[in-house]
Amino acid sequence: MNAKKALKEAWEIIPGKTALVIIDMQRAFMDKGAPVEAPGAKELVPRLNELAGMCRGRKIPVVFVRMTGRADLSDLGLRKDMRPVQLDNELEALEGRRGVEFCDGLKVMPDDYVVPKIRYSALIPGSSNLEPLLRGLGRDSFIICGILTDVCVASTTIDAMMLGFKVFFVADLTRTISDERQKIALEVIGRHFARVVTLEQIKKEL
Repeated sequence: MNAKKALKEAWEIIPGKTALVIIDMQRAFMDKGAPVEAPGAKELVPRLNELAGMCRGRKIPVVFVRMTGRADLSDLGLRKDMRPVQLDNELEALEGRRGVEFCDGLKVMPDDYVVPKIRYSALIPGSSNLEPLLRGLGRDSFIICGILTDVCVASTTIDAMMLGFKVFFVADLTRTISDERQKIALEVIGRHFARVVTLEQIKKEL
């Protein structure tokens, strides 16, 4: 007997109700020598630019979220306990450092939205203004991609589902530290928190 499909598999991308949210495509996680470097993340840039261009053409807001924090670490909370902060590394994601800059080649347009966050999830209270921005734009769903798959992209996705947002998680436009972590993250996200899709699926549905 065939198991019934989850209702989320029937979710549709409706341009007037959807945003594109791109997480942490910045030097702190991509440049050589970065404190937390995601292997292969630079390879995502051309296809992310392609997806963002498609969304702009369909009047879907494009939101770039990036990790930051005060240079004195006073607003990092327990983030600073998770790993040693490299205060002598310009690629740390801290105010005034190169780590908060977007990666080379990423096309951020004047009409796009840039949202800083200070927690892994962009949707936990106090982290950023992503939720009021999406609500104000009349969006109840979003396409998500970026890095790290199982940290900031996943935690934002999990909180989004809890808050009532439908999330389309683009599996081949995310990266993390290892293939094993990527596989596990996609399995968990797809089972419990989002509709997992590919870029080709998004293209067909937009």
